[in-house]
Amino acid sequence: MGQLAQAQEVPRAADAPATASPAGEYVLSQMELVAGIRLDEDGTFLYGLTVGALDERAQGRWKAAGNRITLTSEPRPVAPTITPAKIEAAPGKPFAIRVLAPNGHDVAGVDLRIEFDSGEPLDSYLAGEPWTLPDGERRVPRFVTFSWASYRLQSGRLPLDAKAGSVANFTLTPNDFGVIDLSDTPAEIVGDSLILHRAEGEMRFKRTAR
Repeated sequence: MGQLAQAQEVPRAADAPATASPAGEYVLSQMELVAGIRLDEDGTFLYGLTVGALDERAQGRWKAAGNRITLTSEPRPVAPTITPAKIEAAPGKPFAIRVLAPNGHDVAGVDLRIEFDSGEPLDSYLAGEPWTLPDGERRVPRFVTFSWASYRLQSGRLPLDAKAGSVANFTLTPNDFGVIDLSDTPAEIVGDSLILHRAEGEMRFKRTAR
């Protein structure tokens, strides 16, 4: 009986301290970059980043399994789109391409790829004004594809009627512009850091003092 009594006094595994919750605020600060992610106790998260002219944000739910964190964006954001608009006359001027925001202003920063009637495509970008072919380019543009990786924008191959004296307009529909989808983005807790493994690269956030 004495041995049994001693055995019963041994602490049970259930009495061991519970694993600390990863809930809390985590920040990342570098030159020209500030970002943060907050895991709330109710299972929701908020994320934000500012770097240069780029701002992005996300929200949704999180779950932990060991040191692994699973993020699910809610609601799932809708990426911006670019679609063909009207073709305008521009007598005496070379063929041009414009991408316009809903307010009618030219959009800067969008990459474009021009496919011609022959030869290799041409990669370029929009500088916030009508885009024209480089001097000396004599091939005929047939298709244009727009992309903006930072905002998950990727158009299809859009046909061009590239005639001198005309401007091909395209419309940018922002949708959830600046909202990123972190669903299925791997994340883990390592010490007092939260590491987010994004396709663009690893982001290491430091937990703030409670």
